[in-house]
This record gives sequence, structure tokens and C-alpha cells, in this order.
Amino acid sequence: MSNELISLSTLFQNRLFRIPDYQRGYAWKKEQLVDFWEDLLNLHEDRYHYTGLLSLKAVNKESLRLWGEDSWLIDIGYKAYHVVDGQQRLTTFSILMYEIISFIKRLDENQEKSDDQIFIGFESVKAITEKYIMKSRPPENMIKTYMFGYELDNPSYNYLKHKIFEEQFGGTIVETYYTQNLMYAKKFFARNLESLFEAEGIDGIEKLYKRLTLKLMFNLHEIEDDYDVFVALKQ
Repeated sequence: MSNELISLSTLFQNRLFRIPDYQRGYAWKKEQLVDFWEDLLNLHEDRYHYTGLLSLKAVNKESLRLWGEDSWLIDIGYKAYHVVDGQQRLTTFSILMYEIISFIKRLDENQEKSDDQIFIGFESVKAITEKYIMKSRPPENMIKTYMFGYELDNPSYNYLKHKIFEEQFGGTIVETYYTQNLMYAKKFFARNLESLFEAEGIDGIEKLYKRLTLKLMFNLHEIEDDYDVFVALKQ
């Protein structure tokens, strides 16, 4: 068991996250999103912000068999985790990160550029996307694996991929109370990024990205056994 403070940049280093089926869906609404956004905007660049507990449980080999096409990243050194506690914040982070990437790519000066030619600070959009959102399996790049998501049988699984992360999809997507909250968060961040850009330009977006990835600190708790999972859920 480990218990340490880490940034989101460190957290997403060679890790995959899935919300297990016993967890409720995304429940944050306007009040929580406003608080999260204002915390980011008001955070001084020289300070860190404690964001709360994040409890993870390593996914065992038997469960990994159910991951299907996503298991290729495990073969190259990624570790897979179930999110036991902290999924609301981790979901919010993932949605905001996707919206930052999308906003930067839509800027007029980036329209004709590829993802490896567009930068946020000193990092390319390609590298940022592969670290925080999605990687494509080489050499064909036909299979896309998301760094964060839900397990396959959760209605939010397809919704997050195809409505929030905008992967093309021709099938039926189920909408629920929780998926409505996902879409509200997406639109909330899109509006606020536009306002931030109007007020501060690209410098404001880059500062926000830095705060988001380097200044929000999680108390990481890695759970090793099933007994601890139920203890964590009661707290």
C-alpha cells in the first residue's frame, strides 16, 4: 500500500483508470464545477492545491481479460487500476483536459497543423493527448484506448468515448442522469475556456493547463486487497 501526494502529471504516467461497475456515475453539477474552476483560476503559480484522496485498486489478471482490446497497453508496461474513491474529480479533470486540447486545436493559427505541430507550453498536443486522453495501437492505429473511462457494461462507457471525447460511433448511445452531467461539464468548460481566452489570450490557457497538471495534488492511496475496497467505500 502506498500513500503519497502526487500531481496529475505524475498520476497519469503509464496508468490506465476505469470506474468499476459498483460505483455510481458522474454526479457533479454546476456548484461543484464552479468551485473547481475558481480554485484553478485563483491558484497562485507558486502554490499547490490539495485536491483530496484518490483511492486506486490494481486490476487483477483475471479482470484484465475482460478489457479486450485495451489490454495492449498492459503488455508495454502500463498498469491498470479501478478508481475506488475520487472518480468525480478524476472525471472532471479528464473532461477539462479534453476541452483544453479541443480548444487549442480550433484556434485559427492551428487549423492546418497536425497534433505534433501544436503546442501547449512546451508539450505537443499529440503528447498531451496520448498521456491524458487516448493512445492508438500501432502500427495500424485502428484501436483507440482511453486512459480514463468506465467498464464496458456501464452506460457511461460509450457516452464518454463518443459524446464527450467525440470518437465517431454509429451505434446507439444510452443517456442517463449521469451522462447528462457529463455533457453539462463538457459544455461548462467549453464556455469558460472561451471566456478565459477572450480575457487573457493563449497565455491564460497555458497557465490553466500548468495549474491543472502540476499544481493540483492528490493524496494517492493504492489498495492491495478486496477488504480495503469496502472499507474505503464506507468512508
